[in-house]
Amino acid sequence: MRSAVLYPSVIAQEGEDQDVPSRLTSTKMDNATEETNTNGTADVSDSPEADQDTPESSGLPEPTLPPKPFEPVFTVKVTDAAKDGEVVKYTLKTTKIKSDSEEYKVVRLYEDFEWLEHCLITQNDIAGIIVPPLPPKPSTTAQSAEARSKKQLGNKKRHGSDDDEGNDIKLVVGDEFEKDCRSLEKYLYLVVTHPILGQDESITKFLTVREAPTRAKLKKSIFSNLSKAVGEARKGGHKDVNEFFQKERDTVNEVSVQMKEAKENFMKIVYGEQRVAVGLSHLSTALHLGGQLQEGADVVVNKLFTQFSEGLEDAKQGLEVMAVNDENTLGFSLDLYSRYLEAEKEMLYRRTCKMMEFEAASKAVEKAKPQKREMVVAARDKAEKEFEDISKAAEKELKNFHHQRVLTFQDSLVRHADAKIKAARDTYALLTKCVTALKTLDTSFKPL
Repeated sequence: MRSAVLYPSVIAQEGEDQDVPSRLTSTKMDNATEETNTNGTADVSDSPEADQDTPESSGLPEPTLPPKPFEPVFTVKVTDAAKDGEVVKYTLKTTKIKSDSEEYKVVRLYEDFEWLEHCLITQNDIAGIIVPPLPPKPSTTAQSAEARSKKQLGNKKRHGSDDDEGNDIKLVVGDEFEKDCRSLEKYLYLVVTHPILGQDESITKFLTVREAPTRAKLKKSIFSNLSKAVGEARKGGHKDVNEFFQKERDTVNEVSVQMKEAKENFMKIVYGEQRVAVGLSHLSTALHLGGQLQEGADVVVNKLFTQFSEGLEDAKQGLEVMAVNDENTLGFSLDLYSRYLEAEKEMLYRRTCKMMEFEAASKAVEKAKPQKREMVVAARDKAEKEFEDISKAAEKELKNFHHQRVLTFQDSLVRHADAKIKAARDTYALLTKCVTALKTLDTSFKPL
């Protein structure tokens, strides 16, 4: 099997060009010395200074500027989301970067985002691209809202009810459209800033044309997903010919599992904060209701209950703020990259398939009969070129992906820590005020 070496001719050519200037300069200096006349003056036409004025004689290629980095055309904000029956309508505000006055405002459904993803995948060569993952479809039914609330806040049993088992207290969490807006906005940002996907015509129409794109119904088969999973398991163990990509495959398989576990465990902390906040709210309400009695010795106790309930309410608000900040900072990044790493694994799987095709084509050349050898060699060369192209694109994509991942988590951790400190300081100030009020509360009792 031939080894896949990327651009060997280019490397050799650059090595030869590096020696050209020294050879040319030394030869011309010797000629200029031999042609010096009796007056000690050299022939101007053969002097090195004359060669410097005529760049064609140096034999050096003209310098080429490096390609300019891709500059996004649009900035996108998902400003609002409104529920219309069983669907959610998202309002997108798009601004053209080089023309601040040119703005577009469109309304899109989640199915429009699915169609956009389908167009980006089918209309571009994504073999070596890590396609940004589309967030999961938001649930809008009452059953899904109840299931989400049960996961976050748990189930409570109402004691003292008529039936022996007790009744469930259904705590329903409101629709999280703000979170969905942030996730979809991040998805669009990753698309418009991608050097290949950001230039696709589909994203331009999606952001600027008022009418939603005409879309066909996308069929998702469980059998296709099953066959894909089987193929990944079978080809995933195939050893890579490139040490860089083999190490990347081993790393992403390990890190993706750790990222999912980190996301799940972190969200357990967030849900725990929310549950404690709900418990504090119930206790605060009970104390406040119990402090309504204003008779006899209960007056002093009721004052203490009322003041203490206000302190519990302040503590509850502090926990709610912490939970929201945790989910919007580090939780958001953990959720994004738990899905993004799966997209990286899909890209590496596509490259592995190309590598196996190239290896199979190389073996076919060894076994080919003379009358079919030319056709088999052509197939081998085609498979080799496709493998080299995807390897080159994938290596560049991976470097950009990991650089962006480090920057994202750095920013998330900084914002997470800042939010924690600010929320703790605010809660401390409110609780200090409550403690001072309790200490200065008039607890004197005058019996009737």
